[in-house]
This record gives sequence, C-alpha cells and structure tokens, in this order.
Amino acid sequence: MSNRVTRLFTEPLIQFLIIGACIYGAYAFFGTPEEDFRDTRVHVDSARINGFISEWESRWNRPPTREEIDGLIQSYIKEDVLYRQAVAMGLNEDDPITRRRMAQKLEFLTSDLAMMVQPAEGELEKYFNENSEAYRAPDRMTFSQVFFDPDSRGNKTLEDAEKALAKLKAAGAPTEESMQVGDGLMLQRDFVSATPMEAARQMGSGFVEAVVQLEPGAWHGPVLSGYGVHLVYLYSYEKSPPPVFENVQAAVLENWQQEQREKFNADFLENLKTRYEIVIDEIPADRILDVPDSNATDESPVKAAAS
Repeated sequence: MSNRVTRLFTEPLIQFLIIGACIYGAYAFFGTPEEDFRDTRVHVDSARINGFISEWESRWNRPPTREEIDGLIQSYIKEDVLYRQAVAMGLNEDDPITRRRMAQKLEFLTSDLAMMVQPAEGELEKYFNENSEAYRAPDRMTFSQVFFDPDSRGNKTLEDAEKALAKLKAAGAPTEESMQVGDGLMLQRDFVSATPMEAARQMGSGFVEAVVQLEPGAWHGPVLSGYGVHLVYLYSYEKSPPPVFENVQAAVLENWQQEQREKFNADFLENLKTRYEIVIDEIPADRILDVPDSNATDESPVKAAAS
C-alpha cells in the first residue's frame, strides 16, 4: 500500500495538482475577500495601444508590424494579470515595488513551486534519449590552413592556389617552409584539437562545414571562406562518442526541470487569464507596418515576447 502511494506522488500530474493547490492556498491565506478579483476586466485601451506604438517608433525609427504590436499587447496583459494576482495574494505588503516587480515575484513563486516536481521513474531516461545529441561532447579537429588573398591576387587567386596545392601535395605533411606559400592573414594558422564552433568563430561556419568533409592526412582545396581562398591540411577529425546517461544525469535533470518550469508557468498564466475579461481596443491600421508575413522584415528587432 505504501509503495502504491509513493508511486502515486511521483506522477507529474499529481505533483502539478499539488503545486496548484499550494498556489491557490497561498492566495486564500494572503488575499482578502475584498481583493478577490473585484475588477476582472483587463482593458487594453486605445491610449495604451498608441503609447506602445509611439514607444516602438521612438526606439526603432519605424512603425511596428501587426505581430510586433500584438506581442507588446500580450506582454502587457501577462504583466497585468500577474500583477493583480500578486496584489490579491498580498505580495506587495510592506514592499514599495513597481508593478513589474510584483508580477515577477509571482512568477518566481510559481517557478520555485514547479521546481518541487521530480521526474517519475524512467522519465528522465526517456527525456535523455529524446535529446541525446544535446549532451554529446563536441567533435575535435586538428588542421592547418594556407591563405590566398583575392584582394592582392585578383583573378589569379584560384589559379595560384591550385598551383600551390600541387606542390604541397608533393611535399606531404606541412612544414614551416611549405607553409610560406600563401599570404599573410591576421588569423590562426594552426588549429589543434579545436571544436568546430571554435574554428568557426575565426574561419566562418561555411569553411568549417567544408573542412569536416575532408579526408585526414592530406592537403585539400581550394576551400573558400569569407576572407578568400584556403588550402587545408586536415590532420584528424575526432567524432565524439555517444553520451552516457549516467555521466550527464545532473545536466539532464536540470534541463528537464527547466522545461517543466516553463510549461507550468505558461499553464498557470493561461489559467489566470481565464479569470479576467480581456478587452483590446482596435489597433489603428495607419500606425502599424504592413508586411506580407512575420518573417518579411530583414531588419526587424527582437520580437516582443508575450511569455
């Protein structure tokens, strides 16, 4: 019987129900009947919408798109709903903080409660198997590169590189003398046991994607980068082995808890919003940027997040 009860309390659904009861129990304890959602109407009026638009125009020197203004509105609604709930729970007592800070306090509370959830038996292993690539150690690559500058060589850049490649192949593995055939470049020449990301920071992702396809132990090229033309000698490319669950269990648990926390916070917010009548005035069409779709603006700043 006791084992059955223990297993019951490890079920995520039961844990979330308990957490939800704790939150609303706290509301019942801290809140007063007079504060019990007396005003349940969230009205995003025209003045506020125009204020959002003016603030956006001042910051980005252009009108917002429909998606961007919708994001600002949803962000305001989230803040207002959380703020009112925080006030109802008495989180603002003896604490002269701003509306935003109070909404954050409620978010912190729900996050802390969500952290109480522990994975059921086998759930963490399942999460690991579904995301195992995220825990794989980075591959390692060792190579040397010779650079040919198109700014100084012009149309002869590729021809010069191909001539040098024939000489380098005949000479074999790189030597200090053979590596002098190219042009100077204010970047690293030799990469020893570097991760693809480390190499890409200097040479560019396109260059690295080409190098990882090469056969080790030989000269190759020409390989292009944003700088120009390169010849590459790949010493080795060591692919990391698959991760072992026991070795990364702590990181897996942390990521699983973060995912559960985000889901719980989103569900909690949606539940709170159902307690309010949310009214949004019409957005003035002449004050927003009309674009075909949400990805059409190349210079769009970070979208306003509503969550």
